[in-house]
Amino acid sequence: MNIITKIPPVTPFIEVKLDKEIIDYLWKIINNSKTENINHKQYLAGNISKSYLLKDINNFFFESVCVPLITNFRHNNLGIDPNTVNLSFKNDRKISFKLTSLWVNYQYKTEFNPFHDHGGIYSFAIWLKIPYDSKEQQTLPIFEDMDDKNKKAGDFEFEYHDSLGGIRNISYKLSKSYEGTMLFFPAKLRHCVYPFYGTDEPRISIAGNLNYYLVD
Repeated sequence: MNIITKIPPVTPFIEVKLDKEIIDYLWKIINNSKTENINHKQYLAGNISKSYLLKDINNFFFESVCVPLITNFRHNNLGIDPNTVNLSFKNDRKISFKLTSLWVNYQYKTEFNPFHDHGGIYSFAIWLKIPYDSKEQQTLPIFEDMDDKNKKAGDFEFEYHDSLGGIRNISYKLSKSYEGTMLFFPAKLRHCVYPFYGTDEPRISIAGNLNYYLVD
């Protein structure tokens, strides 16, 4: 008897620790957003206090970070972009990518971002300030007598379906050690952010979407 194990392909996502130059740039454009004050909250699923649009000056973030990650994703995903099979372009016109939206989120205690997905082809999330430690969150009195796997205060979580149709989750137990970390993923990969407790400081993160456009 010859037994061969077959593992179905699963679309990956990328985790990357950003360089200081990039982090400094992101804080710069966040400071700029405080002056421009363009509210973005009405376009989001997040039940959070504040969200503002960011401007990528001279496409610096797109060129320095997004383009290399798109290349990496294509390489590790057998050269196929998610959702490409559903797209059609007339006359073989050339397509490229652009950063269609970029914003900063301010999440305070008890606020949350429910499970949702994004528009476009790729999306990303960047943690810049995490004012809590997941391990400390789990010791709060409200979580007494709970199974550890169900303690999710302050977590970031992906949700996906396995080959049998079951719902699976990948959780990030966040702490300050994740500041400067970016997750780059297919836009339709559902994710959420659970509420945290015990601090008045905000959790500050950046998110964005990338989509195709037709090159003239």
